[in-house]
Amino acid sequence: MSMSALTVTDCMTRNILAVAPDTSLEVAARLFSGHHISGAPVVDDKGHGLGVLTLNDLCDPDRPRGPGKGTSTCYKVAAGALERFDGGRVASPGRADEVMTAFVVSVPGDMPVREAMRLMVTDGIHRIFVHDEDKRIAGIVTSMDVLRSLLA
Repeated sequence: MSMSALTVTDCMTRNILAVAPDTSLEVAARLFSGHHISGAPVVDDKGHGLGVLTLNDLCDPDRPRGPGKGTSTCYKVAAGALERFDGGRVASPGRADEVMTAFVVSVPGDMPVREAMRLMVTDGIHRIFVHDEDKRIAGIVTSMDVLRSLLA
């Protein structure tokens, strides 16, 4: 199949993991780590996209901190010495809808891959959600999915 004939459905991942708005950040981080993913849609109970949660959202050092549980402590090891950095208290557990990006780029499955790639480059994003006729998330196309399709 030629590049110009590829649609997002041809290269999308159909089995995706999504999180609810009230999913704790700890659970989301474990989900990402355990499944080796860098982002997931935040969906309502009908599967409609509300936002996107990414590793950047989970790891943002500027996210608001509060008197909740947990301390953001980091260590730097250099020349055998251990240096500690305390980032202050981190609000816990925190919820997906508190740090997600509320804008979801979602396209129909018949969109040509070239157009999806153009959106990724223009908007500086690495994932686009694919929706069905009822606007529910049906899949995801990542920059890696596009590369895999081009190599196939």
